[in-house]
Amino acid sequence: MKIAISQITTLPAELELDLPAFARAGFTATELSLEKVNRFVAKKSIAALREMLVRLGLKAVSAIGLAPSGPALLLSRGAEFQAYFKSLKEQLALCRALDIDQIGLGADASKWALEDKWQAGAVKNVKLASQLADDFSMRIGLEFMNLDAPIGPFVLDSLASTQQITEAVAHPAIGINLDFFHHYRSGGSARELSKLEGQQIVNVHVTDVAEGQIQDLADSDRTLPGEGVLPLEDYREAILATGYDGYWTLELLNKDLWLRDARDTAQLGADAMARFAALRKVL
Repeated sequence: MKIAISQITTLPAELELDLPAFARAGFTATELSLEKVNRFVAKKSIAALREMLVRLGLKAVSAIGLAPSGPALLLSRGAEFQAYFKSLKEQLALCRALDIDQIGLGADASKWALEDKWQAGAVKNVKLASQLADDFSMRIGLEFMNLDAPIGPFVLDSLASTQQITEAVAHPAIGINLDFFHHYRSGGSARELSKLEGQQIVNVHVTDVAEGQIQDLADSDRTLPGEGVLPLEDYREAILATGYDGYWTLELLNKDLWLRDARDTAQLGADAMARFAALRKVL
């Protein structure tokens, strides 16, 4: 298994601090937050970031797209979509400058939907985005998100709803980002995961979830793999059975871990991911 860590796991730490922490813990691959990247590049340069990654022995294997403040890939229309499309092009160009070939884009919030039947417009938008991604030799992973207000709900809140869009688009540059938390909260099962084809999956976000009523779970209830109640082995084996050969990326939004030194969080994450992958520290 190919293991990575997302910069969301150490969200408060700036890029200058968390990337060295990842390397020190033994990670060789990372998912970059484009928000952190933009702050670093504004102070230094893309070349400086590339040099840092090489020096640390880290490969940037994926990126988290910029969080929109309004209708985005699925729900924007007209001039609003043109503005979003321009932003997406800039994000893809930044990724390619860092040799990243995939980007994760979260679903739009339901509150931004101005049409009852928004799916047709969403498919049209994603088809255009797929062509753009293909031009950059990149893949887009659509991530369904299952959360209640005030953050959610989202128009894509389950694996099934996301497959409806990706299968309608039917382009190899478009796939699904699987997040264990959102899959579990949506009522998803390992059996559902096993029915996917490996090429449909762009990235897998690994996390565990603290015990509690599913409908009450929030992102802050994520915990290190092995410390919660998720059927991690079932999820892992189901996804492996699809033929998926991409990265398994640790992504936590755990406030207790955010308060720790990035070096401690990275080491705890490395140990947990090694156990998850049954690798004994071979990352």
